Amino acid sequence: MVAVIGLITVLLPPYDGPWWVIGLAVLVLGLSALVFFASRLRGRRSWLDPLAAYLLFPYAALLHDAAGAGAGGSSSGMTALLLLPILWLAITGTPHQLWVASALAVLTFAVPIVLVGPPGYSWGDWRRAVVWCAVALVIAPVLQRIVRDLVRQSRRVRIANDRVERLFDDAPHGVALLDPVGTIIRVNVSMSVMVGLEPVDMVGHRLGAFETPGEDRIQDHLGRLMFRRGESHSTECRLRDSGGNDVNVSLSSTVVSDSEMGDIVMVNVVDISDRRRYLDRLSHLADHDVLTGLANRRRFETELERHLDHCRRHGPSGALLLLDLDNFKQVNDSLGHNAGDQLLVVIAGLLRRSIRSTDVVGRLGGDEFAILLTDADQADAARVAELVVERVRTHAATLDGVARRVTASVGAVTFRAASEHAADALALADMTMYDAKEAGRNQVAVLTEGDVRGPRTSARLHWQSRIEAALENDRFELHLQPIMNIADGRISSAEVLLRLRDQDELVPPARFIYIAERVGLMPRVDAWVVDKSLELLARLRREHDPEFEFEVNLSGHSIGSTEIESVIVSSLATHGVDPSALILEITETAAVGDVALARDFAERMTDLGCAFALDDFGAGFGSFYYLKHLFFDYVKIDGEFVAHVHESQVDRTIMRSIVGIARDLGKRTVAEFVSSQEILDVCREEGVDFAQGYLIGKPVPYDEFVERFMPSATAVARG
Repeated sequence: MVAVIGLITVLLPPYDGPWWVIGLAVLVLGLSALVFFASRLRGRRSWLDPLAAYLLFPYAALLHDAAGAGAGGSSSGMTALLLLPILWLAITGTPHQLWVASALAVLTFAVPIVLVGPPGYSWGDWRRAVVWCAVALVIAPVLQRIVRDLVRQSRRVRIANDRVERLFDDAPHGVALLDPVGTIIRVNVSMSVMVGLEPVDMVGHRLGAFETPGEDRIQDHLGRLMFRRGESHSTECRLRDSGGNDVNVSLSSTVVSDSEMGDIVMVNVVDISDRRRYLDRLSHLADHDVLTGLANRRRFETELERHLDHCRRHGPSGALLLLDLDNFKQVNDSLGHNAGDQLLVVIAGLLRRSIRSTDVVGRLGGDEFAILLTDADQADAARVAELVVERVRTHAATLDGVARRVTASVGAVTFRAASEHAADALALADMTMYDAKEAGRNQVAVLTEGDVRGPRTSARLHWQSRIEAALENDRFELHLQPIMNIADGRISSAEVLLRLRDQDELVPPARFIYIAERVGLMPRVDAWVVDKSLELLARLRREHDPEFEFEVNLSGHSIGSTEIESVIVSSLATHGVDPSALILEITETAAVGDVALARDFAERMTDLGCAFALDDFGAGFGSFYYLKHLFFDYVKIDGEFVAHVHESQVDRTIMRSIVGIARDLGKRTVAEFVSSQEILDVCREEGVDFAQGYLIGKPVPYDEFVERFMPSATAVARG
């Protein structure tokens, strides 16, 4: 355009330039234009790009001549056109091309002087040539550097803006920009996907409009944020998506000042629905029985203690029912544990439907259940107990085989009756329940208010005498359950499990351990178990495997006991067992009343050379507390997270987390409840060290254990 304006200026009269000079200038300008457009069509730089600028030098020389007085010369005003190609190359060209432009600028003046000479072109035009050469050589490179710096800075700004845009749009969590009152200015894709709308459909609406109806947390959050602008604020709330589903989110916000738009609130929105479900499940698992979903023993005892506090403040009210299934062991022995578990689940459902929503039903262990009636007198307690017995009997009548013989024995105690006897309500209910069993089972026994005689059979004292007799007459038995080293498939250790021989029945520990704990016999029982276990371990190491190890359970009531400690020390010496072969196992849910005392005990046993295992890890929120404050060498993953790990991604994630934490702390892991090859494969893939469960082997007496597992101890590689 500048070149064309220069041409028009020359064409306007008056002028004395020859017509052929102007015609040649027009031709050169047209050629320069063609070269320019041709270079643009190529899409990339080539020799055509500077050629268009080079052609402007002869064009400027022709106009310089045509516009001069007479035949051109120094009076021509078209000299300024030389700036056009020089600036053009300074902006778009290279330093080499500027050198060429300098040469062409000199030639533009030198050629007419040489060819035409005075008087048309005086020798003074050399000065003008020198000046234009200086412009091309000095000023143009400076301009070129300035332009290149501007281009680089513009590119950086553009790249930075593009990066910010991509970070905003592609952020894995939601991001929203709001004005100070909470109206959405912009949202990214993740935020729109979370709500189920397009970004454009959200702009202009209040963020609080997408919150679950009835909640106002977002507005409160923004109010606190604007009140204290210099700080970041976080909160949790629920958004409702376009499908009507609630999404649990965490908001983290800050105020950003903008010179043009004023204050802008930037909100990071993270979907925490999975984390919330995970925490809710952990909370549920901590307080509920894994199989039936009822309150577990710890939760039930918490509710019972809360009700007892209420009774102490407002007087005794309500009742406690203890239920035990008759002949349930025969179901497990004849039909298998799966059938027994299924029956327990059904019984749990019957119990739920037999009480009010304000009452509490829990599974205390095995086939024992408890019901807390928060507002009931003696007649109400008897009526609910009779209803439970009838429903269990009616359901069992519909079953086949030994399951038809399953009934319920219920002991019922009102809290008024318990206060009259100044005794523990749960212990009284247990004694009364055994009154029902000894009355022929499938019965209800109620501790009558005002009856100072108490339960007829005094079951608690009866069990106490049975435990004492078992200790004195060696009627306890030890069974061994194998534990396999997953790395090499070798049965390298076993867990020692206690049984009580009662005539022809082997009574599992769930039936009597809690009574032993209540009457203070547990340290004696644990002492017997430790001594007998070390006797068997010494024999097994001597005759079969000198590196074999035993895991021996200790009750929370025995931790720190001087009796237990002295028995461990003396038995190790008596039987000549290496202390490192003894692994003392403490259940994570055990009532460790004095953590400092337990820590001192664990420290002394560790100094002695014994190892410790934390059982049922993950069953309660105390897991990590115990792991931090007590000495443990092994972490036994609770069976709840193992039994379905091959089917549940959540269980597998929890297992992977436990294994990772244990490995980082230098602990080894044991997976319980390994009942199938699929579960074992997952345990191997996730890095679990040892496996225990029915796939590896059931608990059996010592002789059977040796016969079944020791001959193949070095060749049991599974999978």
